[in-house]
Amino acid sequence: MDFILRGVRGSLANPNPFNKHYGANTQCIELRLGSGELFVFDAGTGLQSINRDLPDSGECRLFISHAHADHVLGLSFFKPMYLKDWNVHIYIPSWQPNLLERWFDGTAFPVHFSLLQANISIHLIEAGAELEFKLGDDKKALVRVFSANHPGGGLAFKVFADEEVFLYSGDHEITTDEDVRLQTSGMLQGVTVALVDAAYSRLDYKKGWGHSAWEDWVDLCLEQKVNSLILAHHAQDKDDPSLDALQETLKEYAVQGLHAVVGREGMRCPVGRGAVPVTLPSVWLDGFIDSLNHVKEEGAVWDRLLSGARTLTNAEAGNIYLSEGEEMVFVCAHNDFLFPRDTAHRYAYANLRLLRSPDSIVGQVALSGVSMNLPDVRKLGPDAPCAFNDSLDRKTGYITQSVLAVPVFNHKRDLLGVAELINSLAPDGNTPRPFTENMREEVEMLVSKAAAYLEISRNVRRNISRLMGMVMMRDPAETEAHAQRVGAVASEIYQRWAERRAEPHAARSHYRVRLRLAAMLHDLGKTGIPEEILKTPGKLTDDELEIMRKHAVLGAGLFSAEPQDISDLATEVIHHHHQKWNGQGYPVMPEGKPLAGADIPLSARVTALADVFDALVSPRCYKVPFTWDQAMETLWKESGEHFDPELVECFFEAKDVIALIYERYPG
Repeated sequence: MDFILRGVRGSLANPNPFNKHYGANTQCIELRLGSGELFVFDAGTGLQSINRDLPDSGECRLFISHAHADHVLGLSFFKPMYLKDWNVHIYIPSWQPNLLERWFDGTAFPVHFSLLQANISIHLIEAGAELEFKLGDDKKALVRVFSANHPGGGLAFKVFADEEVFLYSGDHEITTDEDVRLQTSGMLQGVTVALVDAAYSRLDYKKGWGHSAWEDWVDLCLEQKVNSLILAHHAQDKDDPSLDALQETLKEYAVQGLHAVVGREGMRCPVGRGAVPVTLPSVWLDGFIDSLNHVKEEGAVWDRLLSGARTLTNAEAGNIYLSEGEEMVFVCAHNDFLFPRDTAHRYAYANLRLLRSPDSIVGQVALSGVSMNLPDVRKLGPDAPCAFNDSLDRKTGYITQSVLAVPVFNHKRDLLGVAELINSLAPDGNTPRPFTENMREEVEMLVSKAAAYLEISRNVRRNISRLMGMVMMRDPAETEAHAQRVGAVASEIYQRWAERRAEPHAARSHYRVRLRLAAMLHDLGKTGIPEEILKTPGKLTDDELEIMRKHAVLGAGLFSAEPQDISDLATEVIHHHHQKWNGQGYPVMPEGKPLAGADIPLSARVTALADVFDALVSPRCYKVPFTWDQAMETLWKESGEHFDPELVECFFEAKDVIALIYERYPG
């Protein structure tokens, strides 16, 4: 079984900016059994969110713990009640036999009970009842009903199914009374996951109000060796920061074997030992957006967006496709099944293009501009709006099941790209499940927040392209592809160097993307060199060579007064990418000689290697291109002379990825 928290508030729905993370809707829990049966516990305002994930026909069982308004307000907006092809079984406390008729009497809500079109069956239940249900796979589920300690009476429900035990406490107050504590302990006996009323802490506990302090649940769960405890029915004044603080406190119980978490609207988890819901603090989104402030390279922004979307959805994999005319161009891939996170950058150079068309999921999303949430792409019928291309699965052995694809627009509603998420995993890390509509909304929100940073990074890329265009107008040896290759190869060399030193992932990633941009600008100073020298087809004279060498100083000067973003690395790269490891390069420094060895900035040593290699394998008016083998032999010969020996080794470690770079940026 899986549960989804549709509402976690108690007493009163309280939507405001301080409750946006954990949710404002009142109590409602969706429980899906392994064979597909739908159980729902309580009908608070969160009930309406289930509608988005329901078809137009089916069967469900709705259990009402008691008739207080915060637990029944959602009845008015429960989609299945209004559809003739739904069978709705509603289980009501025996002391409230007329609950449905009174709620739909036309007074508090304008729809009369007689107008509901579903096939509605009302079952009166009381404590001590055991309800047995036959499941579609010839198995059975059992719901055991307990009395809850709550003013006016209440019920708790214990579900036995799929070899697990799930407890929903309803509104229940654990007091110091020994009988109440024994009763509660009995409810928890043998439970795998308990979802409970923890409106208070012991500091703000209100005796007799019918709700528990979370500490009492923890004590009893530890006694009964309950695996997972989900705290819900948060008081309306418990804001996000206070619940964040509670979540931090709960972490200490993991060492005692109890995984306790604060329930959050939209949270989903299977009922099973070792299955712990993903928990994110309320400031997670703000921190994610703030992190984008430090990223200038477009590919890095997309990579972070994909990482954030996967965090929100617990997606096993994901891809990013950029919009280029009528095509969608693959630029970023994550896949925890196929390759580790640190190697994801290697897959950014696959030259994969898709048309904006129904021939693929990404193409259809790009064509329509509307998100698609597909529970199982292998079960798309003939009337589906798109097709699933399983060529990658067949090639790699990977199995794509659920897919969520979201379009990304700028402020003008121009399509920037599509983020595709694959296989939302259960917390066991192995079982793919459908993405929920709540996840879709969260990813769309994340995308809308990140779109501004994507525009900024795209403008940075365009400005760099304009600068490169100035160089290309002057020097026929310079091309856009040359700049892209040098930047990409430099970043891959650095990646291997950083891996050798176990550099932290965040710092490594930040440096890589800045280095890539800086390396693309390595020859910017050529804009200050006379055109007749740049276009000389043969060997330069000594005087011409002296003038040509000034491009390093001229280019570096363009960035010396800029604020620090990529400017510090661009200055290093432009100024020193013609230095040599043996000290025989240029320019000469104020001390009277060129730099040598490790005194040459790392960024310049890396770029020098990438630049020379590309010059060797590229055609020039004064030479034919080297073969790859010839160019690599030259690098080995110059190791320790022209180039840093360790970086040459890193180049060869990255040669497979470098080959992909040349396929991606030919010419």
